[in-house]
Order: sequence, then C-alpha cells, then structure tokens
Amino acid sequence: MLKSDLGGKTAPVTGSTDGIGNACARGFLAANADVVINGRNPEKVEAVAAQLRSEFPGPQVIAAPADIGSLEGCRQLLRQVPRCDILVNNVAVVALDDALDASDETYRRLWEINFMSALRMSRAYLPGMLERNEGRILFSGAQRPLMAYKGGTAYSASKFAQVSLARSLAELTRGTKVTVNTVMIGITHSASLDAVATDIAAAKGRTQEEDEQDFVDLVSPGSLLRRLARAEEVASFMVYLASPLASATNGAVLSAEGGTRQAIY
Repeated sequence: MLKSDLGGKTAPVTGSTDGIGNACARGFLAANADVVINGRNPEKVEAVAAQLRSEFPGPQVIAAPADIGSLEGCRQLLRQVPRCDILVNNVAVVALDDALDASDETYRRLWEINFMSALRMSRAYLPGMLERNEGRILFSGAQRPLMAYKGGTAYSASKFAQVSLARSLAELTRGTKVTVNTVMIGITHSASLDAVATDIAAAKGRTQEEDEQDFVDLVSPGSLLRRLARAEEVASFMVYLASPLASATNGAVLSAEGGTRQAIY
C-alpha cells in the first residue's frame, strides 16, 4: 500500500462494507485519514467499523449507515457526515439484463444508485471543498461500459454517465486545488465475482485458483494482467490520487483495469 499521510482528512467511502470500497477504506485508514463506512445495513456497517477501529486505532472510523440509492438516503448520510475532504463515489449495483429485456424499474434503480448517488453526494460536498480550496472526489468507474457487449445495459449506461459527470464536476474546479477523477476498474476479486468464478471452476472439478486463467479468458480475454486484480491494488491507486502527490491530475479517466480494454487511449 502506498504510504501517504492524509491525517486530518475525512474520507466518506460509499458502499464500503466489503469489496473495493472496504479496501479503499482500509487504504485511507493506513494513510491516517478519518474514514466513513457506509452501507445499507446498519448492523453490518457498525460491525465493519468496529473491526476497522481495532485494526487501525489511530484515525477515526465513523459508521454512517444509509441507503444512498434515494434522495432521503443521501440526506441521511449527509446529516451524519456534514464535512468531507475526500469523497469516494464507490457504491454500485449490477443488472445483467439485455437492453430490450431490462425493465423501466431496472433502469431507474441503477440510475438512482449508480449515478444519482454520486451526483447528490458530489453536489453536497464539492462547494465546501471549493471554499476551502482543497479536496478530492474520486469515482469508482468500470471499464466494461467502454466496450460494446451483450447484457448489463442498464449498468453500463449508468456507469458511463458517471464518467461524463466526473469531468463536468472537474470543470468547476478550474484554478483550484480540488480535483475530480475517475478510476476505471476491471475484473477484480470481490465476493460476488469470486462466487461466480468458484461455481464455474467447481463445475469442472477445479478450484477457483486452478481455473483462474480460463475464467479470465471467458470474461476478459484482452486482459494483460492475466489474473483478477486485488481490491487492494485499486485502493492503492485511490490513495495516491487523494494525496498531494497527485495534485496535477484532474478531470482524468485513469485505469486500474489490468489492460483489459485493448485500446491505446
């Protein structure tokens, strides 16, 4: 993990009870930032926060349960955490329906959770960052929406819209020390993806580790990494972008996707 001192900074990470969000929370805590753990389940949020407090006794760990897939949920989180120095718009859900099969409700649900939550949280916190002339907003992007593929249309549309939103927000930071960036993330170990990989491997009589190369060929044949990324690897990049070391990086779409996109730019 990259060593940066983010002491005195408050970093809400949406959707941070597990997966990449949790790895980001751990990365910021290791960099001495105060971290806000967010999720829909209050018991799980508090349990994760308690565990992190025991692992990282120095910085503050704030449990802030809220379902930010709604306006009221975002308001609930903002009431618990009125100030932010580093915002990580990480929360997202996936739906695998094709473009014509996905219902209006599926499109609306993913739009609210994946796009509107990021807009609402950024709209609430960015003015304070601009006033203080300091701050970071980071978007957990996804590389799949940049590629044409069958299925997951509602997810792709909502995540691709995030890229445009992030750049538009960055325009508001012109001439300041505030930055807004997107990190495009590829196939990365998570509870949901590992469960799929394990099931596919088990059907062949193999372990997930034994079948990893075949799984990568199936879901991301262009990968240069030739393995699933680890959430900690993505988190290290996020911590770097939140640090003073990345002060010249703004309005960018950056990659932590293992070369899966097969594109020069």
